[in-house]
Amino acid sequence: MAHGGGRAKVTPNLASDGEGTRTLNLTVLQRLDPAIEDILITAAHVTLYDFDTNVNQWSRKDVEGSLFVVKRNAQPRFQFIVMNRRNTVMFFFSYFIGFLLLSDNLVEDLLGDFEYQLQVPYIMYRNAAQEVIGIWFYNTQECEEVANLFSRYAVMMSLWS
Repeated sequence: MAHGGGRAKVTPNLASDGEGTRTLNLTVLQRLDPAIEDILITAAHVTLYDFDTNVNQWSRKDVEGSLFVVKRNAQPRFQFIVMNRRNTVMFFFSYFIGFLLLSDNLVEDLLGDFEYQLQVPYIMYRNAAQEVIGIWFYNTQECEEVANLFSRYAVMMSLWS
């Protein structure tokens, strides 16, 4: 109990409040892209790798963080985004009015020709630039859940075409 007439400070426990965390994540994503209307699935921690076809070798990209598969109200309708926790740069405006957060987030469109391969704890895919990318998931269950969503998306896209 607080003494001296003060009030107890109430802070949200986002770790145990899944809906609060989801709402916060959606708000952050919508600041980056106002067309995002929903988060379909989230993976807490992933790391990305590039595959060099010339030497048949994987190399770690400078991208790691949370992965979000999102639905948008504009084309492309579906994307996945990795909010990069590495290489983050903040620019502070004068008089601390605010700040702008810039980072090298990965954004990939989920189009009708999206192809991927699951090898738990990895999902490998070829993007529109024909780069082969591997996504390593810290949590193997999240890896399987994202792959399952990609599968359902592929079925949906084949029915529409």
